[in-house]
Amino acid sequence: MELRSSFIAATVIACSAVMLPAAPASAAPTRYEAESAPATCSGTIDTDHAGYSGTGFCNGANAVGAAAQFTVNATTSGTATVGIRFASGTTTARPADVIVNGSRVSATTFEGTGTWSSWSTKTLAVQVNAGSNTIGLSPTTAAGLPNVDYVEFEVTAGGSPGTGRLDDPNLQYYGRWNRSNSSFYTMGWAGGYVDARFTGSSIGVRQRNAIDLFYSIDGGSLRWRRNVSGNVTLATGLATGSHSVRIGYRERAGSYNGDAGFGGLILAGGGQTAPVARPQNLVEFIGDSITVGQPNADRPFVAYPWRAGEALGAGHTQVAEGGACLVSRDCVGMMDWFRRSTSRATTDDWNFSTYQATGVVINLGTNDVGHGVSAAQFQQGYVVLLERVRRAYPNAHIFAMQTFRNRYVPETRNAVAARTAAGDSKVHFVDTTGWINTTTDLVDAVHPSPTGHAKIAQRLAPILDQYL
Repeated sequence: MELRSSFIAATVIACSAVMLPAAPASAAPTRYEAESAPATCSGTIDTDHAGYSGTGFCNGANAVGAAAQFTVNATTSGTATVGIRFASGTTTARPADVIVNGSRVSATTFEGTGTWSSWSTKTLAVQVNAGSNTIGLSPTTAAGLPNVDYVEFEVTAGGSPGTGRLDDPNLQYYGRWNRSNSSFYTMGWAGGYVDARFTGSSIGVRQRNAIDLFYSIDGGSLRWRRNVSGNVTLATGLATGSHSVRIGYRERAGSYNGDAGFGGLILAGGGQTAPVARPQNLVEFIGDSITVGQPNADRPFVAYPWRAGEALGAGHTQVAEGGACLVSRDCVGMMDWFRRSTSRATTDDWNFSTYQATGVVINLGTNDVGHGVSAAQFQQGYVVLLERVRRAYPNAHIFAMQTFRNRYVPETRNAVAARTAAGDSKVHFVDTTGWINTTTDLVDAVHPSPTGHAKIAQRLAPILDQYL
């Protein structure tokens, strides 16, 4: 069993909760709770860690083979996406076999999520039959499984096999990508990534120039390939069947000028891509170096935007840069640059029809003090940014976070109140008082450590979950 930890509920001051309309067109995945039959848990169904869905979660026994199993229904045979929501307060990853209809089909690893109340989602691709199927997670070490909350299951119907080239409709891009170059798409801002499903025994990626690249195969832990360019092999010797890959890059910052130019996937002979479903929700995070996750080496995936997005099972991206402000005064002012594909764009060039965020989280104000922005100027600028975000994303819930250094707090509240009074019922102020310990959770006087980011995500994700 895991070590127990307590959860302190986060506070949000907001207008009345207005639920987002159901997503049109594509059906949402089906959720199967770990505590509900015919699911089985080789352990206990517990309720002592906040943030779980339904009436409990599976706390598996600490033993090899102490499995959690779900019975799912597929409308047709084919490749299915399985999203596993879990929490692990340990620092040691917990490996497990993935067992479908009684046969081991692959292996996966559940990394630590920071605390037992911090939930994340692991996404796998498996082959299923039409009708009833069983999907089991069987630990391969005496540490057992993490706590398992539920799985979300979906068979991707329709679509065609793809080539892995840039314009392959099976590749799913998250973030602001410049697609003007037909040979290489370039990631703008920070926290962008590409998801894909493929067949074949190997997978690689084409890179234009040198970059620090991170990737994950079959939902495993994210790994780095530093300073790589050209044709980069990510994995070989993969088992027969379908696999998933996620690829992302370190953002340009300071003296680091890596080229986040993605040239498509390199598939094995006979390999193809397959359709992959996008999550129903996409959360965009607007901010500065804190949102980016600087100066932590494993940003963006140790930063609170990535952690919170993964905990929600949502797509996520960042419109953020170190040193950014709210107001454009000798710095990148997000009230203006929010409308651009990157901080290096010279015009408002971003096309908001490319994707629609269902949630937008703003964390700005830490840097404006150093640029002489008055309280009145900040409040006015914040109202302008909220108005522009609303025009860009008519149906999104917008969350204005209190800065962790408590700068411009009344002005941020007042800007939210002004928009609420103007009739926008989906704008919320997020009170972050007490979320982190400024003595132990920072790497310097300003920036959270990975532990600090985990604490922020733990408090933020349940707030977002109320509305998305």
